[in-house]
Amino acid sequence: MSHGNLCTLTHATAVGLDLNLIIAELLEERNLVCRGLAHPVVFNQTKKAPELRGRTPGLVPSASSRQGGGGGGVNGFSNFQKFGAVAVTPKNYYRLLQTGQNALLFPGGVGDVFQTDPGYPLLWPEKPDFVRTAARFNATIVPISAVGMLESARILVEAKDLERIPFLGKRIREAGGFPAARYDADEGARDPLPPIPFPNMPKRNYFVFGKPFSTEAIDPKDKEACAKLYNDVVDETRRGLDDILRLQKTDPFYDTPRRVAYEQVTGKQAPTFGVEKLNRQM
Repeated sequence: MSHGNLCTLTHATAVGLDLNLIIAELLEERNLVCRGLAHPVVFNQTKKAPELRGRTPGLVPSASSRQGGGGGGVNGFSNFQKFGAVAVTPKNYYRLLQTGQNALLFPGGVGDVFQTDPGYPLLWPEKPDFVRTAARFNATIVPISAVGMLESARILVEAKDLERIPFLGKRIREAGGFPAARYDADEGARDPLPPIPFPNMPKRNYFVFGKPFSTEAIDPKDKEACAKLYNDVVDETRRGLDDILRLQKTDPFYDTPRRVAYEQVTGKQAPTFGVEKLNRQM
């Protein structure tokens, strides 16, 4: 049974701050609502993450939420929930696709989102689980490659150096990061903490929506077919990142002051490189 829904997957960095840009652009330009799958800590959930009910979109309030302690989120991320974000759990991902909703998923989790390597490596797991679930509902997978937010923030302290901070290092070591969000993580496993960024001159953000992959012909029980499609999605996402990193050097308005001046004078968004220059296999 095909629900005609869209399963979008993305790669982002710098604490995932470009997630706001992606969701806003899809909503404003395409009238398309995408529900992000976020780490449970965003919802102040450190134990049991809130999950969707059956075929009815909506969250089942946790005990902490009913008592006023779980609905606000942390670090200003409550807007994620206002715009439809749900905790990243296998059941929530399943329910979103089952009800024909659009899911925005970070396959690499917080390790991918928080990495600060300017080469934008993909830190995705080897298991093609999200492809198997997408195939279960004939969802279309659209890779999104994102570059720019990392350059917009100056990293003061890398995640690996947090434990060396005087006075705070001991507490950080004891905390050991966020509770792991992946369903197959070992008991007691922890996700890494984010680096400490400092605002920098905002740089231009680039987003490439890659080749869409239909799952209608994929049997979710066919492990070999799911693995091949997974590798194709990885390759397409990598291709998009490489395209942006190569072409942003040719963007005449990459420099922020020049771009802002142009847009103030013309009242139009500064142009960038054309889609025809992308090295994608459509």
